[in-house]
Amino acid sequence: MIEFVMYHYVRDLKNSLFPRIKGLDIKEFIEQISFLKKNYNILSIEDFYYGNYNKGQKSCVLTFDDGYIDHYEFVFDILQKNKIKGSFFSPADTVLQNKILDVNKIHLILASENENKILERLKLHYKNFQLKDSLNSIIDTIDTSSRYDTKTTIIIKRLLQTILPFELRTQICELLMQDFLSFSESDLSKRLYMNVDQMTEMIDEGMHFGSHGKSHFWFSSLERRNQEIEIKSSIKFLESLYKKEFLLTICYPYGDYNNDTLSLLDKYNFKLGLTTVSRIFDETDNMLLIPRMDTNDYYPKNK
Repeated sequence: MIEFVMYHYVRDLKNSLFPRIKGLDIKEFIEQISFLKKNYNILSIEDFYYGNYNKGQKSCVLTFDDGYIDHYEFVFDILQKNKIKGSFFSPADTVLQNKILDVNKIHLILASENENKILERLKLHYKNFQLKDSLNSIIDTIDTSSRYDTKTTIIIKRLLQTILPFELRTQICELLMQDFLSFSESDLSKRLYMNVDQMTEMIDEGMHFGSHGKSHFWFSSLERRNQEIEIKSSIKFLESLYKKEFLLTICYPYGDYNNDTLSLLDKYNFKLGLTTVSRIFDETDNMLLIPRMDTNDYYPKNK
């Protein structure tokens, strides 16, 4: 039995620049690593792919999304001390263009002000665009059920992630950043994400890096040709990091893909694809559709 464990923010929450951003506190991460070592055989993703493990033993693979600097400053050291190889997935644009992902812009906005004030300001910006559709009527259609977030937070996330047209939600997100944050995007990007030197150091120490797209778009929202641009650009980025042969893997941004995505991954010889479907891996699973459990599903987060 193998479980893929999914991580995002892992940090000293209280002393971080934005302590309200949800994440796994470093003390809890250390406890969780201790728990996993006692109860699982922790595999590298290469060992999983090449079958270099005892299939009768309870095993897991640790995966880290989005290329946060937390992964270099905190996670890397802890994994090394415990002789564990983790797998990391970073969008190319965060490193090469100092861009902040839309998903992280939303996290930063939500961490900077009361959610009700944010929603009211979002409504005001929407109104200023003088669009025909009522935002309230759009909000009424949103499924606000969530395992982790409040109803208002889910509304803000859905509007800025998928529901509003791309150009509109990008503009509104930028306006909200100006409303509630005092840092430039370039400065924040350097505080938020790893750089090339840090990634290559981790690779040299046996950590795995895979694709997370170029710009962290929802793949299913893109035409096939634009998906191909995302995938090819991410391969080029990984080749620049490795400068040698490596196992080609992908972690789907938002866990999102469609048949075009899978066809392109076959075309470019990807070996593994990680989703956000929450369950244990089964040996009958498609290797491009590997499910992952969340860090919250393990001690101490689930105690």
